[in-house]
Amino acid sequence: MKKLKLQQTQEKDSYDLEDLNNFRIDVFSPLHCALDALGEGSRQKGFAIVWLKDGNGTHDLDLKRHYYEGSVMFVLAPGQIHKLNQFTESEGYVVRFSPAVFQHEQDFMNHVLDTCLFDSNTSCPVIQVDEKSKTTFESLFSQLHEEFLIQDVNASDIICSYLKILISQINRIKRKKSSDQVPINDAGYKLFRALKIAIEKNYKEHHSVQHYADLLHVQPRALNAVARKYADRSTGEIIQERLLLEAQRILYHEDKRVKEICYELGFDDPAYFTRFFKKHTGLAPQFYKDQVEVAL
Repeated sequence: MKKLKLQQTQEKDSYDLEDLNNFRIDVFSPLHCALDALGEGSRQKGFAIVWLKDGNGTHDLDLKRHYYEGSVMFVLAPGQIHKLNQFTESEGYVVRFSPAVFQHEQDFMNHVLDTCLFDSNTSCPVIQVDEKSKTTFESLFSQLHEEFLIQDVNASDIICSYLKILISQINRIKRKKSSDQVPINDAGYKLFRALKIAIEKNYKEHHSVQHYADLLHVQPRALNAVARKYADRSTGEIIQERLLLEAQRILYHEDKRVKEICYELGFDDPAYFTRFFKKHTGLAPQFYKDQVEVAL
């Protein structure tokens, strides 16, 4: 099985959002062998967009395996654990950025969040790219890479503009292929997105539905109504799923004791945390960690 090989565009062994002004783009191809960041089960620091022009293989996202073939796009959110295995070698690009790249375009960043493109729970894990769109993406990625290498006084504005277009184009494809169009302007959907954002910011400290109802100035039943409508789950289940996902990510990627994870996620009692984890996975945390290490 062949692993992804990245061509480094700068003499640097690791990706640092701050050092690179919140943006980076890498080219990869079978002809270059350097950074192998996507082939080693890493945890995503910022947002990322991966385009494979062809080939086939698997992409593990948060320990779930997705098969791909042909020209595909992957969008990754901060915190996601991912590992790419190529069965056949491919060429393509990897774009990484933090929200700070849009520091003067906050409305656009809010729009990106509203579309759920980078929502690891609702976004399509594999976005297929048709032949017509390949021409568009080849031009966009090529221009982004060129500007990244130039890095003159105008490059940041140009990169920001191209990145906005790239994200919008990916959103267009995703929405065309989705059977359920995202009702961005619907009041209920706006409340649901506000709930998801609030949970993402506060899930480690606050586990109760009442807290989020108070935070968003609505009744708990209103939150449950939009959660049921747009996620087919209760608000409490969404909170629990986020806690469980983070626990699984930490167990896979970090060398921490179960007690440490328990307190990090806002649980007061390690025994209760173990029961919570086992209820949802069927395995005790330490046994789950051992099983994952053997499987991967």
